[in-house]
Amino acid sequence: MLKKCDLSRTIDDRTLAEKVMPLQQRIGELQRQLRDEKIPVIIVIEGWNASGITMTIQELVRHLDPRGFTLSSIGSPAGQERTHPLMWRFWNRIPAAGRIAIFARSWYSRALAEETCSPGWERRVDRVICTINRFERNLSDDGTIIIKIFLHISKKEQKKRLLERETNPLTAWMITQGDWDFHRDYDAYLPVIETFLKRTGTPHAPWTVVGATDPNHTLLTCYSAIVTSLERTLPKVVQKKTQEIKTRSRFSPEIVPVARRSSAPDQRERKEYEERVFAAQKKVRDCQYRLYKRTIPLAIVFEGRDAAGKGGTIMRLTYDLNPRGYRVMPVAAPNDHEKGHHYLWRFIMNYPNAGHITIYDRSWYGRVLVERVEGLCTKPEWKRAYTEINEMEEEFRNWGGGLLKFWLEVSPGEQLRRFRQREADPNKQWKITEEDWQNREKWDLYGEAIDEMFAKTSTKYAPWTVIESDDKWYARTKTLETVADYCEQLLQ
Repeated sequence: MLKKCDLSRTIDDRTLAEKVMPLQQRIGELQRQLRDEKIPVIIVIEGWNASGITMTIQELVRHLDPRGFTLSSIGSPAGQERTHPLMWRFWNRIPAAGRIAIFARSWYSRALAEETCSPGWERRVDRVICTINRFERNLSDDGTIIIKIFLHISKKEQKKRLLERETNPLTAWMITQGDWDFHRDYDAYLPVIETFLKRTGTPHAPWTVVGATDPNHTLLTCYSAIVTSLERTLPKVVQKKTQEIKTRSRFSPEIVPVARRSSAPDQRERKEYEERVFAAQKKVRDCQYRLYKRTIPLAIVFEGRDAAGKGGTIMRLTYDLNPRGYRVMPVAAPNDHEKGHHYLWRFIMNYPNAGHITIYDRSWYGRVLVERVEGLCTKPEWKRAYTEINEMEEEFRNWGGGLLKFWLEVSPGEQLRRFRQREADPNKQWKITEEDWQNREKWDLYGEAIDEMFAKTSTKYAPWTVIESDDKWYARTKTLETVADYCEQLLQ
């Protein structure tokens, strides 16, 4: 792609003025249409050092409504970014529905800078390219338009521009030793960048390589690429969005049933229960400190039937933990701001820091459970969620995080008993809602969705652990001992 790029093309000022003005007007019109249709857009401007990234973006944003876009200038990771996976900081910057996110450098520059600086980088680059493609595909599938531009200049041109900036008192501060080191290794980086462009140029997120020797040609080509891409893609996204909304319906089973979970065993003696829970709590607390020392993050997911005992189990799990090292994320229906993003966004934003623990009281599995059964998402959306979830969990594990997933199961009779108990107890009435009774009426529909969830998301790197929860004592003991044993394995 880079070798075929014509670096000699130029455009005079008069031609630029004639051709760029209608494009500038058109981009403002498209921005308003994107806002009205609630379609998010990502514009990535990448390129060599001194290739004109800042100039290009400066000209571009002059003709956009500043209330409708955000600009992220990406440099070295700072603060919390250092304690999370590479893509976490970019999930944090994806645009809400109807907005534009412009990236002055992006995940590509960071992947090159952070993954090619030590031995074994070839293997890491393969993995990060896979991660990037998944990230962009997930956003595209959810209706985000992605436009990617790479500004290409020769090594000779780059040296000329670096020297010009270095000798100008107003811009000398911009040039660092790192810029010259990168310039020295231009020929070594060229094939690596070429590989990135080829392997991440996909139908839903193609690259436009721009010969950036002449600023006028650069600006006009970038404007043309953005307008053309939006005009071509916007109608398709609107049509797909409309079709999916029309096909939204209640769940109808199309599943091959899998084996049912076993029933709960007899109730344990209270003394044995207390001794085992106390021992497990102490073991988990000790592991918490060791995880922190080793900077290993741990995510624990709790899903289950209504009234299965998730709250009580989480209370026993956190009872002896240092509160500075964990947090519990209770998951409810997404608010308007969260609905404006990819459904995984709010969960990824709450990933545990390195060495910390995040406990999810319900999770991303709502997409294939309640949203599926209640018709809150379209069939294509929950169908593709299995792949999106598996890939997200795999990447979290590849980053070095631990992941435990618990499903708490109760029988219909035990659930009914607990519902009635809650209604009769003034201190527990807040726990029971009309929605709980409505969900109970769809027991079999939820059961079929649960079985398919197990079949498609219980993987070797993130298997489900089913907790038989008719007996709360047994359920809490099994959960705590499973967490303790898993942490010990993680620390080996």
